[in-house]
Amino acid sequence: MIKNKANSRLDFRVNKNIAKSKRSQEEIVGFVLIVVLVTIIALIFLAISIRKAPETSQSSEVEAFMQSAMKYSTDCYSSAEARYDLKDLIKACYESRKCLDGREACRALNSTVSGMLDNSWKPGADNPVKAYRFKIYNIKTNKTIINMRNGNCIGNIAGTPILIPTDIRAELEICS
Repeated sequence: MIKNKANSRLDFRVNKNIAKSKRSQEEIVGFVLIVVLVTIIALIFLAISIRKAPETSQSSEVEAFMQSAMKYSTDCYSSAEARYDLKDLIKACYESRKCLDGREACRALNSTVSGMLDNSWKPGADNPVKAYRFKIYNIKTNKTIINMRNGNCIGNIAGTPILIPTDIRAELEICS
């Protein structure tokens, strides 16, 4: 019988250690689950903050470009001696007029603006300017006159709108 008592004490200690071991394992599993959940939540917040669309900031350089571009003399003549400047060509395009040589004002506007933007900003992956977006539209009717893009805009955006008489707005956004 003494042997049984010794065995029963040993059994009690072994059972007690096994119970402690199981509780410890359960606590470790719980701790790991909490760490995994916190990590997943942190990754979700990080993904949301990265996906936010970049905000457009005002740029004096873009504004100066837009102001001078509106005064640029185009290759579209309104009469034998008078060329349209860009601002007047935008109005002529909106009113569906033609150049003296028979071209539609909108065609002349597209080629002029495209050449100005590509030569002035030179967008590209290896350049400081990665992309641009240029849009001209009527603010009352929301009718788009021109909508040009070049490049993939993923960085900072600098831009400025210019109001042209007769409710037409021109917007240029430069992505760097």
